[in-house]
Amino acid sequence: MQSTAMRCWIATALLASTFAWAQGPSMPPSAAPPADTARTATHPSAPAPAPPPSPVTGIRGKYSAGDLRSAESILEVYRHKYGEDGQYLVGLSWLARGALLLGELENADRYVAAVRTRCADSLARGIDLSRSPDTEIALGAAIEVAAQRIQQVRGRRPAVEFLRQELAKLPEPVSLRSRIYKRLNMMTLEGTAAPELVVEDFIGATSPSLASLRGKPVLLFLWAEWCADCRAQAAALAAARKRHSSNGLQIIGLTRYYKDSTDARVHEKARVDSMWKADYKDVGAIPLVLSTASMERYGGSSTPTFVFIDRAGVVRRFTPTRLTEEEFDRTMGLMLTRP
Repeated sequence: MQSTAMRCWIATALLASTFAWAQGPSMPPSAAPPADTARTATHPSAPAPAPPPSPVTGIRGKYSAGDLRSAESILEVYRHKYGEDGQYLVGLSWLARGALLLGELENADRYVAAVRTRCADSLARGIDLSRSPDTEIALGAAIEVAAQRIQQVRGRRPAVEFLRQELAKLPEPVSLRSRIYKRLNMMTLEGTAAPELVVEDFIGATSPSLASLRGKPVLLFLWAEWCADCRAQAAALAAARKRHSSNGLQIIGLTRYYKDSTDARVHEKARVDSMWKADYKDVGAIPLVLSTASMERYGGSSTPTFVFIDRAGVVRRFTPTRLTEEEFDRTMGLMLTRP
């Protein structure tokens, strides 16, 4: 039997290298739709009751320490107090992730099945995923864990086929499709031609295309103007651009609109522009592309996400995580040694 210290080490290593989680939300908090089971006041003039505390932080903390039993207990206590609401469903999906990370594969399968059954019931009742963030988050997690389990048991090709089938069944929302594409890209994108950008709008002197940059190494930076983890990468991006500008490195910032109305998008585009100039001033002016289609295709559910494309237009690394300056340099070195 593994010691507690060993289980803790395994969980920490797996968290870093095996499972890529979102570094920021799929949309700014101000734009988030109402939850699946909204809690309303009993009287129009009475303040809405505070939502119950999320069990997720406690669950993550316990299984990160190699203690899945305590994580399960946290969710059980939550269920006794608050019932099987949206946050319970999200907590159940985190147990699936925790079981996978700790190698408790039967439990991972059991939790995935439980989440998918509940999500299927909600969809059968007409739940709109775009207005049900808890259901969407839980379903996305279950699909990711299921894909990883298929890859472990049957290999990469069946897992890829499974993810493509899920995409075919789920035409929306964009954030969920982006998440599925993220997992698909982690399995398939490296070593293939980088998908061309679908430029819906842009900030800068010209509208960039990957084809026009053939012969130069390209770094795609998938970000959002409200993403704190993205802002935290500004110094590393600036250093990478400075060190590799002599090699022709081109950085392109890729984001999307999170609002629907024309007026709202005018303000959103202005915020993107001003945020870049303020928080990424050391990186300097780069082409900024706004594209829902490309953010989805490149799996921009996790921000920041980085896509390293070599001079031949081939993806050499896809990583939906934050990176250190050392990692930027290591990857750039690999890219620049290729023809």
